[in-house]
Amino acid sequence: MLRPFLSRAEFHDWLSWLWRRHVPNPQSIEDPWKDLLPDDGSIVFTHGDLRPANIIVTATSPAKVFAILDWEQAGWYPDYWEDCKARFTASHSGEWRGWIDQLLDPHTEALEAFDFYTCTLGRF
Repeated sequence: MLRPFLSRAEFHDWLSWLWRRHVPNPQSIEDPWKDLLPDDGSIVFTHGDLRPANIIVTATSPAKVFAILDWEQAGWYPDYWEDCKARFTASHSGEWRGWIDQLLDPHTEALEAFDFYTCTLGRF
């Protein structure tokens, strides 16, 4: 279970430690990805699983978001988290990837680190 963190820096330290935790001295392994996660910035309330199956839009034109479903992964996360989660779960050739660009602010460097941590640990 994810615990509350006092700062973004503490959260990033935890992410960095997670993939190294099984070695005898985790601090002896350099983490080249941690510097891509900015310790300054906002903490925002995040849905955590934005994807087409969780978004209901109206059938009328212009389409409008009617509801967002499935809030079980929601929480307070760094401002890059929603973008990274949405991109990580989107097909590279799918239509949803184009919508992400219109809905969320891109966080390219954070995404690179997020991809590494997620691939190392499994899905968040």
